Amino acid sequence: MEKRTLELAVRAANIDEIQTLMARYVTNCLKMDYESSLEQLFAMDHPEVSFELMESGEYKGPEQVRAYMMALHGRARAFEEKTGWMEFQHLTTPKIVISEDGTGDRAVGQWTILSPWAKMATPYPCEERKLTAMWFIGRYQNEFVKVDGEWKILKLHLIAYVRTPYEQGWMKQADCMRLAPFRDLRPDNPPRYYTFHPDAIYSYDNIYNWGPYVPEKI
Repeated sequence: MEKRTLELAVRAANIDEIQTLMARYVTNCLKMDYESSLEQLFAMDHPEVSFELMESGEYKGPEQVRAYMMALHGRARAFEEKTGWMEFQHLTTPKIVISEDGTGDRAVGQWTILSPWAKMATPYPCEERKLTAMWFIGRYQNEFVKVDGEWKILKLHLIAYVRTPYEQGWMKQADCMRLAPFRDLRPDNPPRYYTFHPDAIYSYDNIYNWGPYVPEKI
């Protein structure tokens, strides 16, 4: 009984630390500060580290992740397009699974996002790129690793299902924004799209379009 109690306490502590880690990352996004996340929150010495932001493609390995996140940091700090800008990320329905291989130094985690945004986009009738109030619906599908006793983000994948203008709604225009790639920075894996479409038929046998799912154990 004491052993089981200890195992549950350790598991709860690990889950709490991972939740706090994600909260720190989201707070940095709110401050348009990807550099701090890169230096403090990611396992940048690990060969498996990767970063995939919506449809930007996956960047793999320390060198590629650093190059992309620093480019993203520079783009975020381009304040000429930031008048009225807002990115609020409300993370819900967390599912965190700690590895059961005896070490407990790996984990996968999933969070759903429903958030109000205000960003430059192209709302219907798609004739002008302008500051747009929108709803963002998506999901984080991440992997974590413990480095020197501290949890770090190993693989970050943000999936976008809906980026819809507030006035239109996702049934009329599910996506009014695309994350433009950097011309001189090619991803290691091509973009993946998961955007909701009102004509799509949901099937439990065909869930790929709604993103990967966290296993029950790893």
